[in-house]
Amino acid sequence: MEDQPFRLTQLPLDDLAAAFVQAGETLFLAIHDDISARVRLAHPEAEYLEVSVDADGDVELHGIWSAQESGLGSCRLLYDPHGDAEEDWRDGPLDVDELISDLGRVLSSSFLYHWGVVEPHPVHEYRDRRWISLPPADRAAAVADIVRRHVPDAVSLICRFEARDRGIAVGFEKITLSSGETVPIPCPRCSPDTEDSPWPHDVSHELAHPLGQLYALPHLRSRHLTPCMDLASEHEGQMWQLVFPYPS
Repeated sequence: MEDQPFRLTQLPLDDLAAAFVQAGETLFLAIHDDISARVRLAHPEAEYLEVSVDADGDVELHGIWSAQESGLGSCRLLYDPHGDAEEDWRDGPLDVDELISDLGRVLSSSFLYHWGVVEPHPVHEYRDRRWISLPPADRAAAVADIVRRHVPDAVSLICRFEARDRGIAVGFEKITLSSGETVPIPCPRCSPDTEDSPWPHDVSHELAHPLGQLYALPHLRSRHLTPCMDLASEHEGQMWQLVFPYPS
């Protein structure tokens, strides 16, 4: 009888890889949320961090920016790093050294890139820098706003999540309307040629980021996502319903 290689678990390797990726996504999203909370404590209007990463992985903070007010280049610079000990009073409650250390941790892997949180700098001459988006204060409300741009009377969204070795994949099932009726969302894999989707294809990508983050972060999943079933669905497995907050 041949000796079998020792393993602490008998889970298939693909499942282990998916579990490892999901754990990494959860950890790095949690650190990113903590970074965002600390930045916004000092600069409540902050939406973006401008950073660079050198060949050794060392991070440099170049600025903290507001949201775009009209178009590209309309962000306001809220904080400009100084490097002068006599100017530390400008940092307020923000510990810049700790911030840079934590940014180095989250930028050392591809997890935040998967979520579209880290992107190239929007200004071409600074393309060697990175542009980090801070998360919305309420991801569930952000999802509701995106859906209601296309379906104004939507009250909930039913979707699926699948942990893969490349991250969490999001699938859409249907929208529930205030009248009680539902609007099915065609699956692009099952019906690639359909034109019946309630929104353009790029909106699905826009929604997948905050939805996947709601699922990846356990405290947000338990707060906002409710397990549900749809026996008429062409897909197997667990489904989840996100009930939208009332419009403000």
